[in-house]
Amino acid sequence: MDTPFDAEVEAFRAEVGAYLDGAMAADRVAGHDDPSDLTGLDEEFERALQADAGARGYLAITLPAEYGGGGRPPAYRAAFGLEAAAHDAPVIDTALTLGGAPILAHGSDAQKRTLLPAMARGELLLCIGYTEPGAGSDLAGIATTARQVIPEDPASDWVLTGVKSLVTGAHKADWCLLVARTAIDDEAPARSAMSMFLVDLRATAGVTVRRGRTANDWTLGTIELVDARVPPTALLGQEGRGFAQMAAALADERSGFFWVGWAEQRLADLLDHVRSVGIDQLGVAPAVARDALARLWIDVALARRHAQTVVAVQARGDDATVPAAMSKVFVTELLQRIASVGIAVLGPAGLLTGPLFGPASPDAPLRGRFAYECVERLHPTISVGSNEIQRDLLAHRGLGLPMA
Repeated sequence: MDTPFDAEVEAFRAEVGAYLDGAMAADRVAGHDDPSDLTGLDEEFERALQADAGARGYLAITLPAEYGGGGRPPAYRAAFGLEAAAHDAPVIDTALTLGGAPILAHGSDAQKRTLLPAMARGELLLCIGYTEPGAGSDLAGIATTARQVIPEDPASDWVLTGVKSLVTGAHKADWCLLVARTAIDDEAPARSAMSMFLVDLRATAGVTVRRGRTANDWTLGTIELVDARVPPTALLGQEGRGFAQMAAALADERSGFFWVGWAEQRLADLLDHVRSVGIDQLGVAPAVARDALARLWIDVALARRHAQTVVAVQARGDDATVPAAMSKVFVTELLQRIASVGIAVLGPAGLLTGPLFGPASPDAPLRGRFAYECVERLHPTISVGSNEIQRDLLAHRGLGLPMA
């Protein structure tokens, strides 16, 4: 399989890989396992690693230099994401990844200078609050409201009321980037009724965060806002433009290279296992194993090519929404196929699951990773815009088909 980047970016990727080899070494992560967190590691380790990576300039690779970034092309960020995923390093869902693009594009000068440098240094954890109990894939159903204390006064505080659900990392986040309805008329179209807000979770009264267990034992958060009063500076961008700003933010997350990193690593793990035990000692017939693994190898190469296309479009400054949706759908469903093939190839013992870090059953091949993956990889097909929504987008914007 060819290298995905040019020589200069590949050299940077090798540098990142060498750094993460040391930072994520077994003796470094020992004692920091936390299966209740999506990263598999505790907050102490995550914050320390993000601060160290931030000091090296890795978290803000493409951010303009005036805000503490490196100002490099998108390929460098993609290379970092590829290596971070391959190492299971908790530096993917950083504050900049989740909130950097909308803050940079729509934030005031004060918002940018207050938040972006701290994000670049890895000093700030941020979560995104889009989903609600009645608004999952269809975010037009958002019910959380934001009302000004003095209507139409730009100097007036806002009062937020509502519930945000299934929030990744809410329990450890310092800030939340969320969407709320600001239109007084409840019948107003969703695209003009919403606005984005930056909420300091540590300093805002009326905010409660609860954790709920997922099928893979890590937790998602519920954020309850009860008359949570925030200053006028909490509004991000223009009032009533939240839906468009949110869509752009979601598209920025979908370059796909971190998903490719997981796909490549899991396939490499599986191939190493087959070479180790022998093709005749698997849970399926040798011919079936060869065919399945060859198909996965081809699909991983295709996933990489999709992600390369997204990065190329981003580098030109063009709209990457359609290629990003293609990349997201293909690679997230590929992760599910890799997990399923892994379970079959490993045989009955492959059904034994294990945590990302920490003790695992000695009877579980590859530390139970493929049983874990089989459940875990349902998550990416739903998050950041479900794959069904992405297919609708591809039909409408990619192929020009009419909306139903």
